[in-house]
Amino acid sequence: MSGRPLAGIRVLDFGLLTAGANTSAMLADLGADVIKIESGAYLDPFRVVGKMDSDEGWWNRSPQFRFTNRNKRGLALNLKDPEGQKVIRELASTCDVVVENFRRGVLDRAGLGYKDLSAINPRLVFAAISSQGDTGPERMNVSFGSTLDATSGIASLTGYADETPRISGMDVNYPDQIVSLFATGIVITAIMEARRSGKGAFLDFSQREVASFTLGEEILAASVDRQHRLAPRGNDEAGVAQQDAYRCADGKWLAVTLPQADASMADFCAGHDREAALTQLLKKGIAAAPCLDGNDLLRDTALQGVTLIRDERGQLVKGLPYRLDGKGITIERAAPDLGQHTDAVLRELLGYDEARLKQLTDSGVTSTTPTIGDV
Repeated sequence: MSGRPLAGIRVLDFGLLTAGANTSAMLADLGADVIKIESGAYLDPFRVVGKMDSDEGWWNRSPQFRFTNRNKRGLALNLKDPEGQKVIRELASTCDVVVENFRRGVLDRAGLGYKDLSAINPRLVFAAISSQGDTGPERMNVSFGSTLDATSGIASLTGYADETPRISGMDVNYPDQIVSLFATGIVITAIMEARRSGKGAFLDFSQREVASFTLGEEILAASVDRQHRLAPRGNDEAGVAQQDAYRCADGKWLAVTLPQADASMADFCAGHDREAALTQLLKKGIAAAPCLDGNDLLRDTALQGVTLIRDERGQLVKGLPYRLDGKGITIERAAPDLGQHTDAVLRELLGYDEARLKQLTDSGVTSTTPTIGDV
């Protein structure tokens, strides 16, 4: 991936699901050499959540895993085995960045936390992404995107007035998406500083705090008015006369914002197909836009490489949320099969010979298949 902004940067990727794995995926999209660490005993949960069948190799066919692990090399090591831990320490000496979103303490107990790895490599940037952050009374809480929607305050604003709070759910997991965007930018900044100073950094990302950060106006309002409560308001907007989504004659939806209230808008949209209604409203200078679904976005040529793109196997993966020199993401390597690049990486970076590689395989430290029966 030479010629890209992060060419020459190497990332040791312990990222799982979206929060960590998508952070390292965007670093890979920018040219970093990202080494995805898994083990046969503990797969990235997306391999299991996205299980499509029970045939041999099912663990390599998950769409969810493919989405967030493109452009990476895959290495499978048993991190509970002292030999596997030794390999990680050796790899860390060759890397610039570690990305992880394990439950707090997991890597520390294995002797692979920031304190241990930075002692080996002082210029290491260590990005720890977690639910509640690395400190505090709730740091060990189990959480998912749904619980973070709730504790951050986002769920209280999502939905319509007089309804229960809504969570974004597994298909979106909004807090996971936004923390990966923030984390990628901060990691790049820390890399630049590490190159200047020769000193790395421990980056502590709390998904809850990042999600709450996006509600700054609501928190500010509460600081002024103690009676202020976060509450869903549907499509209403303060200071806007009328704003809503209207169903059109073809069953499609149109979002419309009006400077002056118009009680006939719902009937107007219901009497026209969406494209016809949109054309007429735009001609009148009224702000309107189609409510696009996944199929609409897939067909939109203007978004190729931004929302979705196809990898070398012709399968869809998540795009990059910005363009570089007018271009979207380039997929140079499909998401790896479990342990696909283990031997190649260990030969290239650590100089392991065939005898050493066979020893690791025979002892179960490396693998290319799940080694537990309940996955």
